[in-house]
Amino acid sequence: MGKVRHGVAGMPIEHSLSPVLTAIVHAHLSRTEGIVLPGLKGVVVIPTDGVENALAWGYAGTLPSPPDWGLVGSPLGKFRANTLLERAVNASMEHSEADSRLPNANMPPHEFESHGFDVEEVWMSLTSPLKHQLSAAAVRYVDNSMDIRSVNSLRWDGRAWWAASTDGAGFSLVAEAFGHSKDGVLGITGGGGAARSVAASWTMNGGRIKQLGGNRLLEEDGPWDLCDDQHDLTVNFDDDGGDILVRYESMEGDFDERISHLANNADGRWLLCAQHLFAWANLWAPKYAESLPSLSLLMTRLVAVEVHLG
Repeated sequence: MGKVRHGVAGMPIEHSLSPVLTAIVHAHLSRTEGIVLPGLKGVVVIPTDGVENALAWGYAGTLPSPPDWGLVGSPLGKFRANTLLERAVNASMEHSEADSRLPNANMPPHEFESHGFDVEEVWMSLTSPLKHQLSAAAVRYVDNSMDIRSVNSLRWDGRAWWAASTDGAGFSLVAEAFGHSKDGVLGITGGGGAARSVAASWTMNGGRIKQLGGNRLLEEDGPWDLCDDQHDLTVNFDDDGGDILVRYESMEGDFDERISHLANNADGRWLLCAQHLFAWANLWAPKYAESLPSLSLLMTRLVAVEVHLG
């Protein structure tokens, strides 16, 4: 059985919570009877504004000058950071589905075939400004991410790079968790990679899109149903804001205070958790999609890790 390395790349990236989510989901599946996963060799953050640097890390496995990770104040991959993260994740496993107090929505049945874990693999999460930078010749796509020019998840399986876009599916899951109908009119500000993914997925689920302006607009001939009707909910990819947020800041308070806040606020952590689950279900480990933690449980454990490391 091989090993897997996970990296999250973009700029800025030093305070990313993606390494925590990878460690939590890997720990959850590894503790589930009948599931055999590759060992998690390491998680890192890769500060870069060029996707070629992220791919270079994927091949080389090292960074020349790994940055301090904001949650622990030292580089991931070093003994101190790895130990602190491992202890926090282990502590978060005490929380179960039964004691979750957060909104939830069920993921749809997975549709993608799984690749075997026979070699050392690389899994990668891409954020701004990298989502549109991959060329069609560089990777293989498991969904429409090439058509919408939005990739946020990669997998090297020993033979090729595979790519997926999970922002849109994640957004729809969060919207459902917070009581929004997926066939309503979504008002979108912005037209970058994440906005295109959300607009395409929302339309695929039967909804429509109202463009509310932004630094960049959605193309009129894209795979989304544009309209001028009154919007039912909004999202702002330029300045944040709206019914569902796309960014997150550091939180204050103890575990219960943070859970209470997140139960009533669609903080950007929700979108991060949801799109991360779809990365596992569609690309990294589709074979075990039905054994993934729920959205509410993953969020609960994320909060537990943040409190522990704080």
